[in-house]
Amino acid sequence: MNLTFPTGHVPRYHGFELAGLLDETMREGAERCPFAVPADRKSALTRRILDAGVRDVVFGSAPSDPDLMASILEELHGEGRTEGVQLAFILLLNCWEPLFDRFATFPDHLKDHVCISFGMVDHNSQEQLFERVCETFRSIGFRHFRVSLLNNFGSGVDEKSYAHITRQIDRSLALGIDTVRINDSLGVCYPETMAVLAANLVHQYPGTHFCVHAHDDKGFGLQNALTSLYHGFDLIEGGFSGFGNRSGLPAIEVLMKIFEEKNITIRGLSFDHDVLRDVGYAAEDTFLVVPNVYRAVTGKIVNWENLGVANIPDYLGSERRARKFLTDVGTHDQTLRDILRKAGRVAAQDTNAIEPFRQARHAEMEDVYRAKRTAYESLVAGIQTLYGEDTMFEEVAIERARALAD
Repeated sequence: MNLTFPTGHVPRYHGFELAGLLDETMREGAERCPFAVPADRKSALTRRILDAGVRDVVFGSAPSDPDLMASILEELHGEGRTEGVQLAFILLLNCWEPLFDRFATFPDHLKDHVCISFGMVDHNSQEQLFERVCETFRSIGFRHFRVSLLNNFGSGVDEKSYAHITRQIDRSLALGIDTVRINDSLGVCYPETMAVLAANLVHQYPGTHFCVHAHDDKGFGLQNALTSLYHGFDLIEGGFSGFGNRSGLPAIEVLMKIFEEKNITIRGLSFDHDVLRDVGYAAEDTFLVVPNVYRAVTGKIVNWENLGVANIPDYLGSERRARKFLTDVGTHDQTLRDILRKAGRVAAQDTNAIEPFRQARHAEMEDVYRAKRTAYESLVAGIQTLYGEDTMFEEVAIERARALAD
């Protein structure tokens, strides 16, 4: 039987405070990028994210990441800039032992700036692996932990799947871990399912910090993230420029714009939208992503609008800051008359100059399109080459392994 809302549940839609922001750009960006990103590039982007005001960066899960995390924290420590900074490492319990060896040599004075986020909590649960690994990390001085609960929401959430989630939460709370990430691991959850799930978890576990890891495979990432907050979750998670595996995660720049309009604050944090935008561009540059010029809020062209009577935002009295451009879509008589009048070429009632001006502009636009078409085809061919060559697909890695025997 599917879940229903708890009795008396009331959602909230504006004017509330969240406990924190988890940034996934580094971890998810590196996992999605089909090329190995050098450590110095990862370090530089991490510094940009922290400089923007983010305090909690989910850094990664790669074998070399513990060393890189220590290097970044050591630099910040030397500059006196570690206050409030936390780098999180996603520790999957099916491969924890070699990673523990890396963390065993982690500098003691930096351990308080690391959070171990356990994934695959139900792995070898009959052997209490989660509990044993957690205590092993505690024994060497790590104090900050959270859990990432993996889920396949393809069939929604019924009482059986909900019970599976709560069993993992109960085990976490028994270990003193009160921060829980609910992963929509395959990006298949619908917002109405997320609403009921969030409401029930918050009702059952007051005082526990929850967020949703909202993949965007079906285009619901942002909706699920907001829905989880409306129904009680108190942490938000995203990535700059929407970085995340496959189709991505909610873009931090977009979330912060929405929060500003809805008076949703994050405890102890404030952001400059221009700085957030620039970090988003830096993330694209780091992970070799061709910019999405139409991306919400920070796309290169989202603040350009077609000129004239075809411009609906202007008609509705929008106060958006937009640079206007002219294409054939906008060459209505009224638009061209206004342009000619602003240029001081015709009086308001003169229509004789409109048609010659329109024909000249159409000819110019056609020439530009032909030139842009050639440039575009060359650019697309370059992009296809960029992403189509030198990627170490699984079959390539297998061939490299076979070559070791030769």
